[in-house]
Amino acid sequence: MIKEALYHRIDSEFSYFTSDGSVTLRLRAAKDDKISCTLLYGERYFPGEFPPFARVPMKKKGSGLLFDYYEAIIKPGYERLFYLFEISDSTETVWYFQGDIHDSATAFRRNRYYQIPFALREEAYDVPDWAKTAVMYQIFPDSFATGKRQHSGHAEAYEAFAAGRQLKEKKTQTPQGISKSLHGGNFKGITENVEWIKDLGINCVYLNPIFSAVSYHKYDTNDYKQVDPCFGSDEDFRLLVKTLHENGIRVVLDGVFNHSGIHFFAWQDILKNQEKSQYKDWYYDVSFPVKDWHSKYACFAYVKSMPKLNLAHPEAAAYFAEVGAYWIREYDIDGWRLDVANEVHKSFWRTFRTAVRAEKTDALLIGEVWEDAQNWQTYDLFDSAMNYRFTYACIDFIAHQKMTSKEFGERFVDMTMRYPQPVSDVQMNLLDSHDVERFLYFCEGNLEKQKLAVALQMTLPGMPSIFAGSERAMNGESEREYRLPFLWPGLTENEAERDAMTDWYKRLIRLRHETKALTSSDISFIATENPALLVFSRGIEKGKRVLVVLNNSNKDCQYAPQIHSPLQSMLTKKEVPVGDILQMPALSVDFFLY
Repeated sequence: MIKEALYHRIDSEFSYFTSDGSVTLRLRAAKDDKISCTLLYGERYFPGEFPPFARVPMKKKGSGLLFDYYEAIIKPGYERLFYLFEISDSTETVWYFQGDIHDSATAFRRNRYYQIPFALREEAYDVPDWAKTAVMYQIFPDSFATGKRQHSGHAEAYEAFAAGRQLKEKKTQTPQGISKSLHGGNFKGITENVEWIKDLGINCVYLNPIFSAVSYHKYDTNDYKQVDPCFGSDEDFRLLVKTLHENGIRVVLDGVFNHSGIHFFAWQDILKNQEKSQYKDWYYDVSFPVKDWHSKYACFAYVKSMPKLNLAHPEAAAYFAEVGAYWIREYDIDGWRLDVANEVHKSFWRTFRTAVRAEKTDALLIGEVWEDAQNWQTYDLFDSAMNYRFTYACIDFIAHQKMTSKEFGERFVDMTMRYPQPVSDVQMNLLDSHDVERFLYFCEGNLEKQKLAVALQMTLPGMPSIFAGSERAMNGESEREYRLPFLWPGLTENEAERDAMTDWYKRLIRLRHETKALTSSDISFIATENPALLVFSRGIEKGKRVLVVLNNSNKDCQYAPQIHSPLQSMLTKKEVPVGDILQMPALSVDFFLY
């Protein structure tokens, strides 16, 4: 037994409870250490000196790069409990509690064990149910459309890009100053293409910022309670939300609360009144006098047109929490993706969550956190985060083919074990976004590789997120390229290839919607001798399981399933008898029910 690898931590992804009264307890152990683990627990206030222990065998949840993870889910029926772990191998049994290893469990009083003092319902994980089956579609409004299956800026944008010429932003005068667009996409264009979005199988749309701002990307907000006139009117947006809802599609907005634009009323008041401004503490590290971009004040990155807000200030926090509630109350949106979330004071996000959930109890909160986000996805902060670790793993395994299937599986297990299961179930699994290269760029234009990555997106646990245009095989290395207008059918060469990619997305999204196993929490990676062959099983209790077999090699291969029942391909509907060898062409995937 490798004792130094044993690990557990209270009030974390290793110890949490959910709104249905379940308590999940996990234990980490050394990878491939041949042990058995049992959870022992009891009632903290049992009326007697020696409370009885309930014993629950722990199941091996998965194997990561360095560790194995064991888990037990219990419903104790009481709110206060103590617990400890019994660990055995072929030579000894030890008991693990409070971070120490003991040779006895009964020599101690109950207060020496791990404790859940009281399972407060306010601290239970309560992730919105709808997010567990969501397939998200990210729309950058300026790039998407101006009408039904069209974008009036298409020809100009692609001609300029081909010529290496930078387009100039188009200016619109607003009460707050100048607002700019680049390609001209608007709310009308999205509304008139809801049929496209629905036909793809999307049931949640995430819109990049829509509030009144200067730049075409709208991350420098001037007015948090007005839509940007480049996109349309408030009523145009209201119609868009209504139309999406009528088609079973929820709406998540991009909230930019780490910083504002320089035309936001509070910053303008500071410029006018300097140290006498009542808003001087709404911003971070402002040195007076403040005159222009050469003045000293904190900002997003080093972009002086985006001064950083101080959301630890009570009045500023109250204002922006009300903004979060306002768009739900007035427009019935369904959640927020929160920009630069890990640069904002946590106390503000708690205030924001309380305000938003008071308006809509199942509103979804997604944090933009590029790295591990354990400290940000707790019961009182965010439900989900942008899972760029998934992106990187897909790039390394599929696009660059420099990661083995074994390592991919181990990395994915580590990803899921970073968080409580309800959080892992709704991680925003993206291949690309408005901030990074298109996945097809990393594939060097190889469409079959992108299809494999999409297959992983749609069959692994998490909430798939598609950046609009990826289903049209859009490419792009630079911001200028991956934010070009959407490639609507009939506007480009290689239409057959683009249509085939669109059909692939539709097919896999439909497969995900129709197969409960693919939205469960259950996953088991199956070892293979072929480093390019990834095999995993998804399933639900008392239901059909799904076997995913993916050949990431440029060569054909074979696979002999170790399953004692016939398989049925979910793509071809053909049955594979027990004992048959699967023939897997190069860069191919299939899904089997059994």
